[in-house]
Amino acid sequence: MPDKRQTRWMRFRMHAAVVMLLVFGGLLLGRIWTLQVTQSDWLEGLAREQYLKDISLESMRGPIVDRNHTPIALSVMTDSIFASPVEVKNFKETARKLAGVLSLDASQLFRKLASGKHFVWIKRRITPQEANRVRELGLVGVHFTRESRRYYPARELAGSVVGFAGDGRGLEGVELMFEGQLRGATVLAQGIRDARGNILFAEGVGDQDVSKGGGIVLTIDLAIQEIVESELMQTVTKFRAKAATAIVLEPFSGEVLAMANVPPFNPNTFWKFAPGHFRNRAITDCFEPGSTFKVFTMATALQNQKIHNRTRIDCEDGRFEVAGHVIHDPTKKSKGWMTPTEILVTSSNVGIAKIGMSMGREQLLTGLRRFGFGKKVGIDLPGEMGCVLRNPRSDIGLATIPFGQGVSVTPLQLVTALGSVANGGVWMRPLVVREVRGPKGEIWKQYDPEPGGRVLEAGVARELTKMMIEVTQPGGTGALASIDGFNVAGKTGTAQKADPISKGYSKDKAVASFMGFVPAERPRIAVLVVVDEPATNSFGSVVAAPAFSKISEAILRYLKVFPVEQLDVVAAAAPSNDNERHLPMGSATAFVERAASSDWPKKEGLPDLRGASIREALSRLSPYGVEVEVQGSGRVTGQTTKLAKAGGLQVSKVSLTLERMD
Repeated sequence: MPDKRQTRWMRFRMHAAVVMLLVFGGLLLGRIWTLQVTQSDWLEGLAREQYLKDISLESMRGPIVDRNHTPIALSVMTDSIFASPVEVKNFKETARKLAGVLSLDASQLFRKLASGKHFVWIKRRITPQEANRVRELGLVGVHFTRESRRYYPARELAGSVVGFAGDGRGLEGVELMFEGQLRGATVLAQGIRDARGNILFAEGVGDQDVSKGGGIVLTIDLAIQEIVESELMQTVTKFRAKAATAIVLEPFSGEVLAMANVPPFNPNTFWKFAPGHFRNRAITDCFEPGSTFKVFTMATALQNQKIHNRTRIDCEDGRFEVAGHVIHDPTKKSKGWMTPTEILVTSSNVGIAKIGMSMGREQLLTGLRRFGFGKKVGIDLPGEMGCVLRNPRSDIGLATIPFGQGVSVTPLQLVTALGSVANGGVWMRPLVVREVRGPKGEIWKQYDPEPGGRVLEAGVARELTKMMIEVTQPGGTGALASIDGFNVAGKTGTAQKADPISKGYSKDKAVASFMGFVPAERPRIAVLVVVDEPATNSFGSVVAAPAFSKISEAILRYLKVFPVEQLDVVAAAAPSNDNERHLPMGSATAFVERAASSDWPKKEGLPDLRGASIREALSRLSPYGVEVEVQGSGRVTGQTTKLAKAGGLQVSKVSLTLERMD
């Protein structure tokens, strides 16, 4: 029989073994629980870091097109190159070859490849030629993926308006202003490491259907933009000017058809240009408008009934002393007594100064502010300036503001104010964007014309238009702005630039400008041309007026606007005596003749606008030169026409009722 002691020992060892197995089993189960449950998320993350690499790829950016849906900015798929340094056999040789075909710094490439990382970008969004040259090298550890790249097929055209994008983000212009709408969601791609640490992209990356951004439809017309930029470039070259800006506006809708700056830049290669080239001078640069400002002083005086078209003002032969300062007229055509029309035609500083002073500070500034001066107009572009319209503290300050000295404006402010004269007295917010569309073409937002309130009575606007027509007739300062077959309403401007050193005005640096609208009787376009520091001649009548004429004539041909029969309309004779004389208005327009007839609306029926959008309605009514009153928003559901008396004429007034049709 076995020894009892030996039996007890065997049982002890068996129990000990069982206990040890239970203990170790418990520890093992505990560890398994910890790994599989408690620390599972953390361990999964460690595993992902070992075999997955997250790489951000930009989505396809939405397009920017002009009003005719001609592409201005597009995104196209291009190759991007990355490397897996752990695969590269010879860092120095690989860096040297890549630098040669990609125009990169070899030493920087070498440091990237020798970093020990599993993934580094070599160059993103390369050209097809560069991609082919790299593929021909057959380098180990160098790989390709597909990314979107911004491309501007119009090149320099509207470059300062559209701006540009870099690394998938808008940096200037519309690209920056509408970044949220144009840019789609960022795509996170994953590179998979194999057992050797090599990175291979997951199947389908680069060809996947990424989240695309929305698109922008501009009010710009590329054909008109090209007309404007081409003529501006010729003007700058001819007069050896520093720069030039021009804006073409549709007066009844406020839509900007062209906004050009010279010298331009190419957004496809924006990094080759100095930052100053990116500035949209039409909205960022404040300048003294000079004599173009006389139009708005005259408008304010007419609106406040301080003068009428037969008022005679003593212009003192072009020399007027105010508070110890002498105001001179810029031309030799100055006379003693002149009418408001003659003051505009000869661009008399003395005459307009007296008109401005007769209103006083408050009335003058209130009127000018109604035209939008001294504040931003609110266009959908970044960097817009409001400029300065100060309350003059002295009599000389009050005397100089009326002819555009001591006040600053942007080109956009000036042409927008001009548009309110052209459309019959309503200030319209300038628009550069028509629509924001989704990736599938659906309309996200539509920008309808936005009236900002009436600044002039319709009769006053017509009276002022007749005065401005005389400016471009033979003998007027704007004669070189005339266009055969059309009446042009315009005004020249020549302003000395402020000299920061002498604290006065420069003797050899000036801004030459001309603004006008055509056809004067039923305006289709309002155009402003501003030429900065022309070297050979500084007068707006010589530098800017001819450019206006060529630009406007070409645009009218493009828009298929043809001359109408010109009728001479002579203002009704008034009693003549020593203090008042009759001023013939000269060649006016068929519109004025028709508007004077009370039965004109009966003879020429207006179109039925029911169901039309406000933009379409304004466009269809613009040829009739009628005053339009709008109530509500959406589409036209009601339309009434009645005669209204303004400025001594019977004119047609159309009231439109709009409702949304959701």
